[in-house]
Amino acid sequence: MYSYYDLRVDIQYLTSMGADLLYIGNTVLGRPIPALHIGDYSPNQILIQGSVHAREHITSQLIVELIYYTLRTQGTDFGGGGMYFVPMVNIDGVMLCQFGLAEAPSSLHEFLLGINGGSDDFSLWKANINAVDINTNFPARWGTGVQNVFSPAPSDYVGPYPASEPETRALMDITLRVYPRLTISYHARGQEIYWQFYQQEPNLSRDRAIGQVFSELTTYALIDGTLGSAGGYKDWCIQDFFIPAYTFEIVDASYPYPIDYIALEEDWELNKLVPITALNQAKAVFC
Repeated sequence: MYSYYDLRVDIQYLTSMGADLLYIGNTVLGRPIPALHIGDYSPNQILIQGSVHAREHITSQLIVELIYYTLRTQGTDFGGGGMYFVPMVNIDGVMLCQFGLAEAPSSLHEFLLGINGGSDDFSLWKANINAVDINTNFPARWGTGVQNVFSPAPSDYVGPYPASEPETRALMDITLRVYPRLTISYHARGQEIYWQFYQQEPNLSRDRAIGQVFSELTTYALIDGTLGSAGGYKDWCIQDFFIPAYTFEIVDASYPYPIDYIALEEDWELNKLVPITALNQAKAVFC
């Protein structure tokens, strides 16, 4: 498994290779949320993030491997533009999922055990340490999703109000500061790409066309329709920024949770060109 401790080690190597490190905010428990940037700081920027859902921490290792690969094969000069990566948004949730209550303060143990049905196995946990599902907490038709729940839970709880969680606000803050021209959210599982959230023409055709490029690159199925989505990061980016925004569900659906990291062997190959493709697509549309 890939933990916050592993990420901190990789950050040292990645910065020595030319990546810039910044921190976009802190988790509920005060852990700094790191982001990495490669390229220049012209207006052509993309943003790729992962591990919004705790049990999907396989996406953090994938994103870090994508940064390594891009640096080794492309360097830091993309002929204009740059890439922001937030490999692990929900750090507290990931650490709870991987290491259990040892990674949570004792004052929260009773609360977390109660939410988790009395079990100290948190390997299927999706939420943050407040039992809020970050990917339902963004102000994009908040609380209207078909799977939303309205009290603390291991998954799908929308929170007490939009952007109630510091992890949500951290991702919003960096997005508002950078104003990326395209975003990708890595989740697991299903090998599918979601791209739609009530956008109108001409953006609808634009976003589907870029999604088709990603679908052909990765072989992932491009899924039309919102399918009852609401409150997600992709949804908010489309709604508030009118930019192409995508959710990539990596790993074949046959893998059970917790996902065996052997699944990365296939999906790494399918995704290794996603960052440079995303930047080139953004540049082609907005330049």
